[in-house]
Amino acid sequence: MILRTLAFLVWVIATVGVFLTPSTVGAGDGLAPEGDAPRARQDVSGIDEKLNAQLPLDLVLRDEEEKPITLRECIDGKPTILVPMYYRCPMLCNLVLKSMVETLRALPQDFSAGGKFNVVAVSFDPKEHCDLGSAKKKVVLQEYGREGAENGWRFLTGSKEAIPELMTTIGYRYEFDKSFKEYNHPSGIIILTPEGKIARYFYGITYDGEFRVPGGTTTLRLSLIEAADGKGGSMLDKLTLLCYRFEHMKGYSLSVLRAVQIGGILTLLVVGIFLSIAFYREWRGREGLPLAHPDGHRESPTNDGLPSGGSS
Repeated sequence: MILRTLAFLVWVIATVGVFLTPSTVGAGDGLAPEGDAPRARQDVSGIDEKLNAQLPLDLVLRDEEEKPITLRECIDGKPTILVPMYYRCPMLCNLVLKSMVETLRALPQDFSAGGKFNVVAVSFDPKEHCDLGSAKKKVVLQEYGREGAENGWRFLTGSKEAIPELMTTIGYRYEFDKSFKEYNHPSGIIILTPEGKIARYFYGITYDGEFRVPGGTTTLRLSLIEAADGKGGSMLDKLTLLCYRFEHMKGYSLSVLRAVQIGGILTLLVVGIFLSIAFYREWRGREGLPLAHPDGHRESPTNDGLPSGGSS
């Protein structure tokens, strides 16, 4: 009886855990109070593929010296990797750049940025200027370590009018959270043709190895080569990470919540099985029926209806 009572209490606790929702997580969970924390919004940040879309080549941005420069000048008739980011990003954008450097550094020496292709990083934060772009460029080029890359790897900024036009064209959605003064944005890079059309999207923060596409696989290098001929296509794998200081720990708290819910479901199953067996055995005992055991034999009731110690 005591075991059944304890099992029932565990079942109740597990049920509560399963049906917890983000809104039921209190202010004492280590997060910002509900009034200060950003509310979850749908369809705010993400990537909407716009394959074959034409970029506004005459759009004027700012280079690493705060001089005006157009996308046409940056692409310069070569296949180009477009990297939407912001330079003060505390986490995800740095991982994107790090992975790009490692992937491009592993390519043959005759297939380098500034030679066979160009790279254009563009900050979607209109408040960022050339000081941040030039500082980021210095670090990245030092890690990349190939001659001529300084002419083919740009770190641009832009005005509050120019940036939204570019980001809308490439289907890149992001938002600024005033509470934390950071951007919620997706991770990914975009391959452009020499004419400035979108050929392919690469998602996530790793760009080495092969990626599934309709009819086979591709690599970053192969996608650049195909883009040079105006070819491209959609990825089959579209895992996108979102940066929000990893949701300002909200992502972690939600992950923990999901783990609690999954654990609760498993606990419900185990406790449910335990209770079913306990009630079944009690019912069999009350009915005076033999109890079934896992080994197949049946146990006769321990009490044959006579007083303890009695005989027939």
